[in-house]
Amino acid sequence: MKLSSREVFDGEQVTPVTVAELLTLQPLPHDRFRAEPVSVAGRRAIYGGQIAAQALRAAGLTVPGDRVAHSLHGYFLAAGDAGVPVELRVERDRDGGRYSGRRVTAHQRNTAIFSMGCSFSRPKDHATEYQAVEIPAVAPPTELAGYDLNASRTFDLEARVPDSGDAWYRWPARFWVRIRGPLEDDPNIRACGLVFLSDLCTGLSRAPQIERVGLLPSLDHTVWLHRRADPNDWVLIDLNPLAASGGRGVYTGQIYDQRGTLVASLVQESLFDIDQGSPHQGRD
Repeated sequence: MKLSSREVFDGEQVTPVTVAELLTLQPLPHDRFRAEPVSVAGRRAIYGGQIAAQALRAAGLTVPGDRVAHSLHGYFLAAGDAGVPVELRVERDRDGGRYSGRRVTAHQRNTAIFSMGCSFSRPKDHATEYQAVEIPAVAPPTELAGYDLNASRTFDLEARVPDSGDAWYRWPARFWVRIRGPLEDDPNIRACGLVFLSDLCTGLSRAPQIERVGLLPSLDHTVWLHRRADPNDWVLIDLNPLAASGGRGVYTGQIYDQRGTLVASLVQESLFDIDQGSPHQGRD
């Protein structure tokens, strides 16, 4: 029998190596869940998209089975240690006739590192469909070479960067990406997969004077999931700077499937004009 990388071998827990394995949480009493460490060699900050996706997965395990995630609003409170387990604590704010609200706090060593509010809804038939933006005109992923996003934090992702004609610094702001390892055919797990992808890069890479700025630790992150999508298929993430002031920068983003359908939107605020020794959650 082939062992999953999450299974125990000779009494030791092997760390997750795929997004699907990252989303497999161990249930604990009282709406708490445990996420296994992803790093055993040295200290490394947890990737923000990972902790947001795991928090959404924990919340989804507490809602009625007919409800699907449609939004989340998260705050990065402190740097997480990828070599330490994470405990995800879920609070059930409300289960209404169609919507369910949850709050999740991620803890390491009794310190809160991330907090999130999220909402789930029962699908509605014959709802109005509208999309104000169109997918940018770019080459399809099948015509592009692979791009290395940073395998130490992105696990089993595959990315390709089209030539958009816009300058960017250090991080691509428009790119195709997909999760290679299969996710379950479950809308909430696939929503978590999209959330994992949503924090990969930054629209501030197109901001003025970005070349003079160090790392851009995330302060908060919001995602709206408009439509169901399969992150095992290619999606295009398009990120754009919005504003910078007070030592912070904000960017917006859209996520499209290959048909050009807008499946999700996001907004993130990061520190801007900082040094690399910031104690906040950072991009590793």
